[in-house]
Amino acid sequence: MTPIVFTRNRLVALLALTILGLFAFQLWYQAVRSSTTIDEPIHILAGHRYWQCSDFGINPEHPPLAKLVAAAALNFRAWIEPSWGCGSRMTPPDEGFVAARTFLTVNGMDGIVFSTRLAAASLSVLLAVLVFLAALEMFGRSEALTALALLAFEPNLIAHGALVTTDMALVATAFGAAYALYRFRIKPNVGNFLIISLALGLMLAAKHSAVIFVPVFFGLLVADVTLFHQGESRLGKQLLGQSAVFAGLICFGVIVLWAFYGFRYSAIPNASESTASAVDYFGASAHASVAKSLAAKAFSCVSYTRILPEAYLVGLADVMAMGSRKAFIFDRSYATGQWFYFPLAFLVKSSVALLLLLPLGLVLPVFNPEKRRAMMFLLVPPLVFFAVSLTSKLNIGVRHILPIYPFLIVAAAAGAVAFTRRVQFFRYVVFGLLLFHAATSLFRVAPHYLAFSNDFWGGVNKTHRVFPGDSNTEWGQNDKLVAEYLARENITDCWYAPYQYGDVLPAALSCRLLPGTFVSNQRLLEPIPPVIEGTVLLSTTVLPPRGSDNYLPIAQSKPIAQIGGSVFVYQGRFAIPLASSLSYVTRSEELTRLQHFEEAAADARRAIEIAPETPRPHLALGIALARLGRTAAARGELETAIRLMESNPALYRDADRRGRQELERLK
Repeated sequence: MTPIVFTRNRLVALLALTILGLFAFQLWYQAVRSSTTIDEPIHILAGHRYWQCSDFGINPEHPPLAKLVAAAALNFRAWIEPSWGCGSRMTPPDEGFVAARTFLTVNGMDGIVFSTRLAAASLSVLLAVLVFLAALEMFGRSEALTALALLAFEPNLIAHGALVTTDMALVATAFGAAYALYRFRIKPNVGNFLIISLALGLMLAAKHSAVIFVPVFFGLLVADVTLFHQGESRLGKQLLGQSAVFAGLICFGVIVLWAFYGFRYSAIPNASESTASAVDYFGASAHASVAKSLAAKAFSCVSYTRILPEAYLVGLADVMAMGSRKAFIFDRSYATGQWFYFPLAFLVKSSVALLLLLPLGLVLPVFNPEKRRAMMFLLVPPLVFFAVSLTSKLNIGVRHILPIYPFLIVAAAAGAVAFTRRVQFFRYVVFGLLLFHAATSLFRVAPHYLAFSNDFWGGVNKTHRVFPGDSNTEWGQNDKLVAEYLARENITDCWYAPYQYGDVLPAALSCRLLPGTFVSNQRLLEPIPPVIEGTVLLSTTVLPPRGSDNYLPIAQSKPIAQIGGSVFVYQGRFAIPLASSLSYVTRSEELTRLQHFEEAAADARRAIEIAPETPRPHLALGIALARLGRTAAARGELETAIRLMESNPALYRDADRRGRQELERLK
């Protein structure tokens, strides 16, 4: 029997496959152990409808690539479908979210979510392969293995790598497009031209923020021609030629984007005329001053030419018109996003290994002129993307800057290996750091990847101190772990204020529900008494600052346990009049949506009796009275609500806007 000879190439291949296998295992573990996050149901249903009848009228806010990949797992059996015909009309966002959760619950949530997550994870595995190949081609075997190890145990990439969302689709396709562009510049031939065209199209079909990379890639091409001028032709001629090439790349990339929409302009099939106006959507979603801006006029021109699919334009309008949301950083709430949010998120959420090795990658071009060309393709895209993020007013998670990670990981690996060649002892430091990196991910963080923060900031259980109200800590992922905790402790009498509630909660969760952050179904929840006792579980999002003071009497006591970094467990007797009032407000708002206005007004009045100095009960009563035609009384309640909201304008920003809109409507 011939013995196996482990040559260096075989050893590298074996190590790479082992690391890739561990990465895939962690993605599988994350898919199994975490509950359905709030955004996944609508992506799953939308992808299913895309396959079923090319109905892009549902969830047009996001391009289709990730949803199509994930929902491909659902094409092999029949399902109980939503009540309206597939592709019969545009689906309003709120209705789509409710229908998506119903679709999962009636068809078996765990089975659908797990299968679609595994399909979505294929994009993350593809990313790992691309990172290894790029590092191998640009630098060498040691750099490729180091980069793969950094990526495979980076908690942020594992956390989002198996979720049915658009974030990792952009990470994989943006890095793949940059790598393809590098290879095209090294060897400009028809094959590489087609590869970069396909990569650009996939990137555009992944997420609307991909458009940021388009001018960056053009700038890279111009810089590469200018700085690394080759051949006998003049620089100006080469720049003109490469500009024409890039225009061709974009044209082919847009064709690939059209292919994802079935080469059909209309968002829904068989439409005889336009079914959705990006311009109207932009105007309705944005502030009045923004709606009249040049951006709205640009959308009008693009919509008129029909050079992009209707659903894609509507989604792009949604991204641009969204404006901002409230931000929660440390113990403060901000009315809008802050420039320092993403730098802080990167420092808190990135692994220790990446943070320590990255500076070596950033300085590598200074000390190694031979690698400046490769480093330009690695550093320019993430640095520009990161710079753009500083202007963002939408601060809801590190996931929005995930595209910078693979670039910086390869750069960090290249810098680390280069330094080991200068200082021999440093190779042991790098090896030890990578072992610590792997052990942290496998044994200290799993399965709490979403709530991860590095050891400099205290780890998983301290993340909420920095980011108390966004997907850096809580995204609805820990409900399974909550159910397991209750079963393990034999707790059957309990109260739970979750991040999201309704049918998406595990069936084994027997707690009575307290007002949480998001309502996820149409079922009316029972109001709660002003005093409760027993075991109480609270999501960090219902605590101050995001949750105002509704549960402050509970939060002031010491929790007996913490679950997944985002759910706190308390025991005792607690007076919570604000939460009790909020429970009536929540039911009043739902009754108003169902057009049961008298009952809605009665619940709002009960909420005011319990907590007369809080604004939301007055807002709920004002809206219910307005629907009943009692204009004078409604105006008085709305004015009271707006006056009370002045005590905390950042916290009540959205409610204040809604109240002022209702007042304007009553004029």
